Amino acid sequence: MMKTTTGIGEWIALSYEAKVPFLQQVPRECADFLLLNAQLREYEPGEIILEGGTESKSFCVMQSGRAQVCGQILPDGHYSVIAHVESGACFAEMSIICNEPTSNTIIAAEDGCTVLHIPKAEFVKFLDKNPTIMVYLYKVVADNLRAKNKAFDEFQRLSLLASGKVLPFIDFAQTMEKSRITGTVICEANGESGFVAFQEGRICCAKCGKLAGPDALEKILSWGDDSLFKLDTHLMPDIVNINQMSDTTSLILDALRNLDEKQSAQK
Repeated sequence: MMKTTTGIGEWIALSYEAKVPFLQQVPRECADFLLLNAQLREYEPGEIILEGGTESKSFCVMQSGRAQVCGQILPDGHYSVIAHVESGACFAEMSIICNEPTSNTIIAAEDGCTVLHIPKAEFVKFLDKNPTIMVYLYKVVADNLRAKNKAFDEFQRLSLLASGKVLPFIDFAQTMEKSRITGTVICEANGESGFVAFQEGRICCAKCGKLAGPDALEKILSWGDDSLFKLDTHLMPDIVNINQMSDTTSLILDALRNLDEKQSAQK
C-alpha cells in the first residue's frame, strides 16, 4: 500500500526503508507520473544498463530482476562487483542531483531484468513541481553513503583483514585516491608480504621482499584474489620510490598491463 504525505515535515520524519520498492514510497500521484513518463527496457545478463564515468540520461528504477554495481572495468574486461541493485530500487539519482558523471557501472545480473527509465529532463521538471521528493532522494543517497562509510571504517580497523576475493585491491586503491587518504596498506599472500603506501591518495612507495617501487607494486598486484590486506593510517615509510606525478588508477593499470605482457611472453 502506498504512503501519502501532506508536507515536508512528514517527509523528513519518515524513515527510509531500503527494502521497500521506490514507487511504493512516493505518493500515488507521483508514482503515476513516473510510470506514465517512463520507458521500460529489458536487458540481457551481462548487458550494461548504466556506464560509469558518464552522465546519466535518465532516472532509473529496477522494475524486475537484479543488477550488479561494478567498480573499475579493466581493459581485459574484468571487473569486481561491489554491490547489487535489487528489484524496486532506484539508481542514477546522484548523477542527476549533482549533474555529474556516475561513479559506477550498472550491469544486468540475470534474465528478466527490466528497468524504468525516466528521461532526465522530465525528471528534473517533476522535481521542480514536487520538491518533497528530493527529501526521499536525499535519504537514498545518504543511506548509500552511510553504508560505504561503515564498510570503509570497518576496513580501517587493524584487526580486520580484507580479502582480494571480496574487495579487489584496485577498487580499494581507487577509494583511497578519491578520499585522499594517507596510510600504508600491508599485503600478504602465500607466505609473502609487502606494502603499498599512499600519500593523500596517491601511491608513493611499495616494497615486497627485495623488490621496491613499481616492481614491488606489480608483485603485490600479481597475487590477485589470493591477497589479504589491511590499512594502517598511522604507518608511513620514510622513503618515496614511486613517482607521484601519475594518478593511482593509471599506475595500477600500467602495472597490470606489464604483468599481462610478462605472462604472455612466458607462454
